[in-house]
Amino acid sequence: MVWKVTRNTVIFFLVMVVFILILLLPKEMEIHSLGGLKFEADYPFTMALYKENINEFLTYFKEEKGFGTTPGGVPFTEELVRFLLRSLKIVIPAFLLSTTIGTALGIWLFYIRNKRRGRIFSFLSWMLASIPDFFLFITVQYIFILAMIHGFPSFNLYNNEDWYSFIIPCVSLTIYPLFHMVKMTAVSMENEVGEEYVRTAFAKGMNRRQVLAHIFWNAWATIVNQSHMVMLYILSSLPIIEKLSNYNGAGYQLLESIFAYESVRAVLFFIPFLLLMYLVVMVSQFARGRVMPKDVDGI
Repeated sequence: MVWKVTRNTVIFFLVMVVFILILLLPKEMEIHSLGGLKFEADYPFTMALYKENINEFLTYFKEEKGFGTTPGGVPFTEELVRFLLRSLKIVIPAFLLSTTIGTALGIWLFYIRNKRRGRIFSFLSWMLASIPDFFLFITVQYIFILAMIHGFPSFNLYNNEDWYSFIIPCVSLTIYPLFHMVKMTAVSMENEVGEEYVRTAFAKGMNRRQVLAHIFWNAWATIVNQSHMVMLYILSSLPIIEKLSNYNGAGYQLLESIFAYESVRAVLFFIPFLLLMYLVVMVSQFARGRVMPKDVDGI
């Protein structure tokens, strides 16, 4: 366990360093006149410019002794908390729904896999998992706009002020990881079917549901290991979904900071998402090591 904690902590810092180094790449555009109304735009890259950006970044932290404050005098960390709480209203429900409902549906799919409705559900799962979440979100927005034109009660689709503002972004972010969990649960349990203990359980007179519970328990190590993939899917799509819905959360602010070349602010808004991924990875590995049966701990 100590090795896993050390390894994940090192990976955490490496990802942080790589993100900062990419963020500090020279992005200033130079425009050259070619005579008349002709101009040429160029993004020059030199190691001198790169080193200058890195030195300015480090100097800022030395002078400000932290992330500093906004032009209005509000600490950036206080601003982060406000936006992060908005995003967590989307991220946490999406993660919990994806893992719990996805696992439950995966068990059900495994149970009915040889029936006609099982094959239909497998096809629907594959189809919905193939649709990008941003496309699904735009489609839902368009449907609601058409519905409101034809008499459906009007409500605001593009803000974060109403109590219901997080619902549509949350549902959109839930779809893909949910069906990923459905597929992984069903596949993990299917892989257990050929094991000797399954035949032994049937030989001892256990009914199908008892054997199913035993299969699920032994497949659980593989299933729980997918939790970090679920969180990765959610966090990677969060900024664009918040942007499309004008939901002013931490993901939205991360995008805005990157586009505005505000490196310090971008790093500040990136850290909580990386910490969240780190936490999910550590919890899932702890669950595998402590809760899982010893004979499947290495799956």
